[in-house]
This record gives sequence, structure tokens and C-alpha cells, in this order.
Amino acid sequence: MMAYKKIVLAVELSDEGDEELIKQAKEMADQFSADLYLVHAMEHMSSYGAAYGVAAGAEIEDLMMDNARAEMARIAHLLHIPEEHQILKSGPAKFIILEEAEKINADLIMVGSHGRHGIRLLLGSTANAVLHGANCDVLAVRLKQ
Repeated sequence: MMAYKKIVLAVELSDEGDEELIKQAKEMADQFSADLYLVHAMEHMSSYGAAYGVAAGAEIEDLMMDNARAEMARIAHLLHIPEEHQILKSGPAKFIILEEAEKINADLIMVGSHGRHGIRLLLGSTANAVLHGANCDVLAVRLKQ
């Protein structure tokens, strides 16, 4: 097994969705004495609203970003991840995760997988895109429903 030195942990920041992913990331980082990088991508509200003909205000996006920042800080504190290794950006998750992993020259990306129905039975769309687009190893951790 490769000795991982830089691990990107891509989190959803959902109530309990990231719990198993965080636990396994801590174990991996401890096992390899690796640096952990915490990454979260927040989709633009306008992306959601446009599909339904609803305009989302910038204030809502700012509030969501503040909430995401606070949750990232909480997780980072648990995992002893320094502020410079906490990455929070707006945009499509699959692109942000891959871009940030490339920038830091990650050895491993850890991402949660919901394993839903149909074509996405094995991996969620973000996990699938990361798996197929990454230049490093990817560990998809099955998340609880």
C-alpha cells in the first residue's frame, strides 16, 4: 500500500452524512502521518433557483457560506487541520475537489458515496466524477442513508 502524505477530505457538511468519512480520514491520516486537507464546495444558489424560475439572493448564499465555514472549522478542530488546509469555495463540487487535489499534489482523495439507484447505484455523481477525473488514488466511503 502506498504511503499517503497529502489526503484531501471532501465533505458535504451534512448533519450526519460525513461522520463515517471523517472517522476513516482520521484513521488514514494517523496511519500514514499524512497532512489532511478539508475541502467543501458549495453550489451556487442561482444554479438551483434557475431550474425552478426562482432567484436566490446573495444574502442567502452569504449565510450558507458562513454556516459552511463554521461547520468546516468544527470538523477541522476535531481533526487538527490548520486553517490553511481548509478550503471552502463556491461552485460544482466535482471540479473544485479535483482542482484543489491537483493544486496541493494530493496522494489520496477521500469522498463520500451515497450509492443511490439506477446508474448511480455504486457511486454518487460527485464521487463518480472524482474517481474518473483524479490523478491520484480515490477512496469512496459509503455514507449512511
